[in-house]
Amino acid sequence: MHIGVLEDDLDQQAFIEQCLLSAGHQVSLFARASELRRATQEQRFDFLIIDWRLPDGCGMDVVSHLRQNDGWRGPILFITASQGEDDVVKALEQGADDFLAKPLRPKEFLARISALGRRAGYDTPRPSVSCPRAFAINTD
Repeated sequence: MHIGVLEDDLDQQAFIEQCLLSAGHQVSLFARASELRRATQEQRFDFLIIDWRLPDGCGMDVVSHLRQNDGWRGPILFITASQGEDDVVKALEQGADDFLAKPLRPKEFLARISALGRRAGYDTPRPSVSCPRAFAINTD
């Protein structure tokens, strides 16, 4: 699947990208809501992953706009550091198909991507390679 990822934290972006690439997905990364909105008009995505707090907007608003104004029908996985029940409910009511709290657990993350993809009609074989548990920062 071609997956668009809206996440402004570069470490989280790199982690998500590595996980998705290891599972055989094509990935496009965006740090700003405006970049993702523009890209959805110019490119075809099969799946979107959207963070809540962004430098130029709110992920909840992005999800709502995609569903109500742009007619987006593909799966959306909402991710955020918040784990409150009200936040989960709000994200699902705005149009997200699933919700994961950060820090993301690699195996669960990939399993949810596969499950949502299967429900949307994509062939999502179980990934044979898993993403790393942690990153090491090399300052050399």
